[in-house]
Amino acid sequence: MKRKAIHIFYRLPHFSLGTLLFFSSMLISCGEERGNWTSVQQEAEYIYGVWHSPTTKQAQQTILKVEENIKNASRLLEQSVTTAANVQTTVSPEHLLPSDGGLSGWVQSRAPSTYEGTTLYRDRPSSPDLYYAFGFKRQAEVEYETPQFGSKPLILLEVFDMGSPENAFGIYNFHTYPKMKFEWIGSKAMLSGNYLRFSKGKYFIQIEGYEIATGIREGMVTLAKTIATQIKDPSPEPPILALLPSHNKVNGSIKVFRSNWVLRQLYSTLPVSTPQLTDTAIGVSARYLDNTKSKNWTDAQIAFIIRFADTTTAEAAYTLYRDSLTKGKMPFEVGTSGNLLINEASSVGGVSNPDTKPLL
Repeated sequence: MKRKAIHIFYRLPHFSLGTLLFFSSMLISCGEERGNWTSVQQEAEYIYGVWHSPTTKQAQQTILKVEENIKNASRLLEQSVTTAANVQTTVSPEHLLPSDGGLSGWVQSRAPSTYEGTTLYRDRPSSPDLYYAFGFKRQAEVEYETPQFGSKPLILLEVFDMGSPENAFGIYNFHTYPKMKFEWIGSKAMLSGNYLRFSKGKYFIQIEGYEIATGIREGMVTLAKTIATQIKDPSPEPPILALLPSHNKVNGSIKVFRSNWVLRQLYSTLPVSTPQLTDTAIGVSARYLDNTKSKNWTDAQIAFIIRFADTTTAEAAYTLYRDSLTKGKMPFEVGTSGNLLINEASSVGGVSNPDTKPLL
């Protein structure tokens, strides 16, 4: 191909510079084996790998780095699931709702209400599925008003008991995305549209401003700081996140998932087959760019790590996943560490999953 391309350039000296660059990029792409690569490996109680890697080289580098991190962090792995016994603040969500005093003129406009178990959002069009997927236990909410804005409800505060810090962190990170705005309120809180969200301990807090105004935003931040002060636990961050490679990771792209349904909600263009999570499994993921100068993070490679309860469960899940990847006509390769490498170029446009329900 190279000799032919050189001969064409010589015979047609009037080609534009853009045309020359096009042919050059085609040659480079061929040399880099670009595609839509999936790679997966299993180590002890972990299944890890990549989706949507543009090259086998990048996929292999990520696999090797995760493998190294797992082998070098045995003590950390034993602590990757926080138990309820480690949580300091355990009060019901309604006891965390700030009262009228000390809120710069903001007062509760009605009595607080609560949801528990399967009753969440039963009286409104909002979907509770995401909360149930992350282990929802109980919710309390109340609206706030101030004379400054006509004494009408303008802020809705919701406090969710998610059962564990990992679950609270997971549902918080479901809403985050790269390059978004954050506010420090005693914990890292995200600001997006009319919402302020953060997690601390086993609680997920969501504050909605019904209108956009500086005074309303200041009231939301004041409420958030008041709640964060009451929760004595640190901001939750599962230790398993430390196993993800740091090089070329897209800031704000970290995700936590506890089910395949959540995984599909996070990434709409995953391949048909993914590892099947059990009730006790926890997964983390992040996006990685192959070029630090690239700004298109939506096309970045996805690295994932899933921890199962024990090695036997992980081996069984890996066997099922491996068989689903290799049973078709699609050719596969074996990487230097024994990992599978499959070019799933046909799934670039995304796959419809019958088990996936849209969130309202």
